[in-house]
Amino acid sequence: MSDERTFRVGIDIGGTFTDFTVVDDGGSVFLWKEDSTPDEPTRAIMTGLSAVADVLDTTVERLLERTSLFVHGTTAATNAVIQRNGPAVGLLCTEGFRDVLYFRNGYKPDRFNIHLEHPVEFVPRHVRLGVPERVLRDGSVHRPLDEEAVRSAAKAFREAGVQSVAVAFLWSIVNDVHERRAAEVLREELPGIHVITSAEVLAEIREWERTSATVLSAYILPVMSAYMKTLEGQLADRGLGRSVLIMQINGGCASVDEVLRRPVNTLHSGPAAAPAAAAWYAKDIGADDLITIDMGGTSFDVCVIAGGRPSMSRTIEVDGQPVGVPGVEVESIGAGGGSIAWVDSGGALRVGPRSAGAVPGPACYGAGGTAPTVTDANVVLGYLHPDAFLGGRRQLRADLSEAAVKRDVADPLGVSVVDAAAGILRVVNANMLGAIRSVSVERGVDPRHFTLVAGGGAGGIHAASLARALGMQRVLVPLEAGTFCAFGMTVTDVRHDHARALRGLSGSLAPEAVTGVFAELESEAQHRLLDDGFPADQIEIHRGVDVRYLGQIHELTIPIPTVDAYGPEEMLDIEKRFHAAHATQFGYSREEVTVEFLHWRVTGLGRMPVAERHRLRSDERVITGASTREVYFEQASGFIPTAIHRATELEPGALISGPAIIEASSTTLVVNPSDALTVRENGSYVIDVAVHPSTGVALDAQIGTGA
Repeated sequence: MSDERTFRVGIDIGGTFTDFTVVDDGGSVFLWKEDSTPDEPTRAIMTGLSAVADVLDTTVERLLERTSLFVHGTTAATNAVIQRNGPAVGLLCTEGFRDVLYFRNGYKPDRFNIHLEHPVEFVPRHVRLGVPERVLRDGSVHRPLDEEAVRSAAKAFREAGVQSVAVAFLWSIVNDVHERRAAEVLREELPGIHVITSAEVLAEIREWERTSATVLSAYILPVMSAYMKTLEGQLADRGLGRSVLIMQINGGCASVDEVLRRPVNTLHSGPAAAPAAAAWYAKDIGADDLITIDMGGTSFDVCVIAGGRPSMSRTIEVDGQPVGVPGVEVESIGAGGGSIAWVDSGGALRVGPRSAGAVPGPACYGAGGTAPTVTDANVVLGYLHPDAFLGGRRQLRADLSEAAVKRDVADPLGVSVVDAAAGILRVVNANMLGAIRSVSVERGVDPRHFTLVAGGGAGGIHAASLARALGMQRVLVPLEAGTFCAFGMTVTDVRHDHARALRGLSGSLAPEAVTGVFAELESEAQHRLLDDGFPADQIEIHRGVDVRYLGQIHELTIPIPTVDAYGPEEMLDIEKRFHAAHATQFGYSREEVTVEFLHWRVTGLGRMPVAERHRLRSDERVITGASTREVYFEQASGFIPTAIHRATELEPGALISGPAIIEASSTTLVVNPSDALTVRENGSYVIDVAVHPSTGVALDAQIGTGA
């Protein structure tokens, strides 16, 4: 390795592994997986960087000195919310409205369940304090802020041991003067305590969602602040001379300072990088309608990308609490390689959501885990070879896998170990199919016309079978599948989202007001990106607006073109775009009904210049398997001889007919009988799945040995 090269580093912390992707300026890519250390996440990062530096024949200091981009996705925020192990938080609100968190939006998540327990609020009622103040919906001050009441509240917060305070007043979205002053008073009275306001986090209507997003930010802020400071300090001490960028829920990254202004953006930050990785690779095969899956050790994440754009949502919740901010819509279930198989009291086989995690891990790790997992089932059925896991860095114990599956699944069900392992895979595949259908078929999206992009260390084992069941004809497995999201972080852009509430009805909203709002929002976005170091030619600004029919509860976000000024024609064009989008999503439009505008949005993108990947030389030929072993396939109803290939031995243009297995250092690919795999020039793999092109019905397979 030349020490004169520069590097882009993406690091994604998962429940089982911490993934590393390092791309140099010549386009060469290096992947690494390190066991996660949940008790101290930065330890896995530093240990992994040392291992990466050793393999690249350099030092950590030299590697970090030559790093031009360092992007990190972390589960720290999500874990704090799910595990409820964050700090004590207080809420300062308008007098009379401290129970917004309790009443929520008036709907039960499961409205017909009379036994449904009320979700536990993040802020106990005794530290939800109201103060006299009132701003009206037009922004006028009806009642001035009582600053003495704020000081009294600060005293109560101090006595309650509160470490972070959320401030959420009525109609601060149109005039936040009271929120800003209250925050100043709280910081005076409570030095060292974190204070965050709703106007900073989510300046949008819907009181519960806005308050929830602010409370989540306050809950996350102390955790994230301490974590980021520790990580930045450790990296700076070892030679990193630039800022760390953090992956956000919106699919872009931002500086540490920026995410600490809106900490809620760090929720689900890791999975949000998957669409960037998928879209980057899909360009090579000319596809922009994709379904991405990422199967790691703990979870299975799914996202739909239609027309090159990932599905976005503002209704994402974590542990029953609305996040509020726009985020990449990722469906996550507990179905990973470490998901535990068990037999319930009724004698039914279940898989997940509990996971063996990084510690102790699946039984085959030999690290103390005794419960059978999906990984153990894959070992029993021959998909994972004990000597090839993680490129041979970890020796798996097949005997421990068989013992675990026999004790906890086979014996209770009265079946053989092989049938039990096959049953585990059928159940986990069914769980994953349900997640894919929930974001596609159940929303009117026909997956048969999409390409399945498979990421995660375990994704390549199951992808072709999932595609076959869905009637999908093509699977794309990136070279970096094992570190899918970490790679996505190296090709994603810096992103800032800005919104302003400006309500109006069609025909009555002043176009010049819209022009003024966009001018302010774009100025803010431009300044943020210039401060991040982006030249003007690398900055892109996109506009949008939330629109609904008058009387509707939910709205659609409509992308709109950028113009110098808005007039009657431009406003009418926006309405037409809304009608068309409504017809596309719901099957009808009501052009005679008044349209209501709510929020005007600007997304600022700092485009990252991406180095061209090293193009491997093309060599059209068919590769014959270097070896064979017996592997179980459902289509064959048992074990059959299967060709085994090392990924490092396959060259561009290689064509592999199933049944076959491709073993790489960070993932394994299974090619089912009658399917065929092709190696692309950029190192990715395309599996052509044997389904009827029009009906999506799986074709009968000619069971062979693979060539």
